Amino acid sequence: MKARIDKLWHTLVHEHAEPGRLAAAVFVGCVVGTSPFLGLHFPICVLLALVFGLNKLVVYAAANISIAPLAPLLAFVSAQLGTRLLYGRWLSFSVSEFRARPLRALAHEFFVTWLAGGVVLGAAIGLVGGTVVYLALIRRRKADAIDAAIARATERYRGLHPRLYWYARMKYKMDPVYRSIAAEVPANARVLDLGAGLGMLATLLTELSPERRATSVEWDEEKVRAAEHAARGDARLSVRRGDVTALDPQTLPEADVVTIVDVLHYFDDATIARVLDAALARLAPSGTLLIREGDRAKSGGSSWTRFVEWLAVKIGWNRAHAVDFRDAGALKALLEARGLTVSVQDTAGKLHPGNVLFVCRRR
Repeated sequence: MKARIDKLWHTLVHEHAEPGRLAAAVFVGCVVGTSPFLGLHFPICVLLALVFGLNKLVVYAAANISIAPLAPLLAFVSAQLGTRLLYGRWLSFSVSEFRARPLRALAHEFFVTWLAGGVVLGAAIGLVGGTVVYLALIRRRKADAIDAAIARATERYRGLHPRLYWYARMKYKMDPVYRSIAAEVPANARVLDLGAGLGMLATLLTELSPERRATSVEWDEEKVRAAEHAARGDARLSVRRGDVTALDPQTLPEADVVTIVDVLHYFDDATIARVLDAALARLAPSGTLLIREGDRAKSGGSSWTRFVEWLAVKIGWNRAHAVDFRDAGALKALLEARGLTVSVQDTAGKLHPGNVLFVCRRR
């Protein structure tokens, strides 16, 4: 018996669970909830859910907007709207009108106007509620898809030295840059990641879409081997060892999206200009350049980000001569001078304060 009840409950909860159908269920439930058929809302909800293929529990839950404290208010507003729609006037509650007309006629008119106005009011409430539910579910579905892709990408680093595996695992989990960049990359894009480290971004992007192709460029031999380990057996991923400051652009594939994450603060102005020019040389005419950097002018923890990068250099995790973060405004001006339209998005996390993402497109 318990198994049957559990199965029935599972069916009721999960039937017709697509975002569009759940939004429609909210809409229908709100219309029913503002109707004058008090005491009949449940069978009406079940009937309409069966007819339109909607989730019965959601329809009935939405119909419960007519709970005791709200029911009188909804009835009054519905009757007023109905009177206005049907008769071009507002409902009158004068004593003289009640005396002049039979009670039955007044009750009939009130019911009809409540029904007409309830449909309009319920539709308005349902449209807002259904839209909110739809957008929330779409956002949740995207978040779930990214979570699943991150889990698969993390598994690609299993078998490496624990230091590298746990770095990849924690980086994926804690750094918001992966989610931010994933939202900007088309499903069928060709991606070129300069200064790719362990190849984590390219690995995740291909896990999110089977249509993507990605090339990672990194000069640190140990990180290149880690990226190759993650890319093994996947023809969509390519790993190249090379110094991004001395690249011959013609040796790299053309890309719809070029990414440069946490790289430019290791270089002086002349080197940054050289790296940007090489990136733009391989960017498709309608492509997007994505750059994540720390903003030196940003308050609220950017000094911590600078310290972490300085420490990473000191312990040898990142190899560079210096760490020099710039103001986001200065870097934006440098990008705009190259004919790019630039927007700056906040990508700060608890352990990554002060970070911003530059989304750059050709004018």
